[in-house]
Amino acid sequence: MSVRYNEVPNIKVDASIEEAVKAMMARQSPVLQVTGDNGEPLGWLNSLDILRVFMEDPCAAEFKKRDIMGPMHTIAEEDYLDVAGELSDISSWAKKRGYHIPYFTTTEGTAGILSLHGLLQEALNDRDKEKKSRKEAEARFERLSHTQQELEKALANLFADPRVVAKLKSIVEYQDEYDPATGKIKITGVIEEGVYRHVVNILRLLTELWEQGLMELAGMHQDTLVKTAIFHDLGKVQPRLEVGKIVDPKEAFEPGKFHAFRSASLARKVYRLGENIVQLIRYHHHEEEELPADFPRSLLPMHRLFRLLDGLSAGITRRGSRVDLMVSATVVQVREESIHPAYNRCLELDLCSERANAKPLDRRTGGIN
Repeated sequence: MSVRYNEVPNIKVDASIEEAVKAMMARQSPVLQVTGDNGEPLGWLNSLDILRVFMEDPCAAEFKKRDIMGPMHTIAEEDYLDVAGELSDISSWAKKRGYHIPYFTTTEGTAGILSLHGLLQEALNDRDKEKKSRKEAEARFERLSHTQQELEKALANLFADPRVVAKLKSIVEYQDEYDPATGKIKITGVIEEGVYRHVVNILRLLTELWEQGLMELAGMHQDTLVKTAIFHDLGKVQPRLEVGKIVDPKEAFEPGKFHAFRSASLARKVYRLGENIVQLIRYHHHEEEELPADFPRSLLPMHRLFRLLDGLSAGITRRGSRVDLMVSATVVQVREESIHPAYNRCLELDLCSERANAKPLDRRTGGIN
């Protein structure tokens, strides 16, 4: 308990004021507990009580006129406090002062006494906020876990042929660290069932957009987007890499357009999917200006959306990114927060015009710079 408070000195009830002052000075305590003959607590007094007696004593008239320079403490480095700083820093400052009255001054010259009640109330408020945030995070995690389980069930039930799901689960993804000096990456993690997780995350993002009315837009077709998501990486081929291995990604991984073409071929020839789905799969790694002249213009909104979701899901799957989506008319607003600062962004993409506006994410405010 000594860590949490400084013990107040005791003085007998029949002690003199001189003895009380000496006890306070010896322990540098502004408060005294007054006890009876058997040590039982009877009351308490503080330094202001002593001063009040002194000021009322007519015999102290000459002493009261003495200059204050003598007893004055010169302001020292430890007296300065950043009152707008972190609560933990303020608490550490107060702890270092020990028995001293928590007097402080700021760099602007404002002086004050640290309010222990205020500190306690702020700490309690922070604790309550933390408890609330933790409960909200737990509830969100439960909702996401339930959603993911439901999506996985739905994914498994979409096909009579379970080999599709098995194939997706057989393709790994990798976590890595990029070295801009060499252009190489270091493998930091192997995500088993990585492409399957990637597909599930796309479907989860689609679900969020559906709930906000995205499917009401002209040119948006739910079944087309779902099947595009499921089949778009079915032809992907990944090398088998171990954690710690350093590779040139351009040499270790094939260009995305290769597996996009293979996946489109499987979708058409093996699974007999519609031509719109095949087109979206075939060109999901093509920039819009790279699309062939015969690419259906009616598919452009879904092409833009799917390429966006494909990239966001890659961030969620491989980097643990946090993604928030909002639909406003034909515009999809994205807030992406990643452990890799280069991927932090706020983006607005107009699905009907391709107009995009991206700005870096300000993690301090949750907004944009």
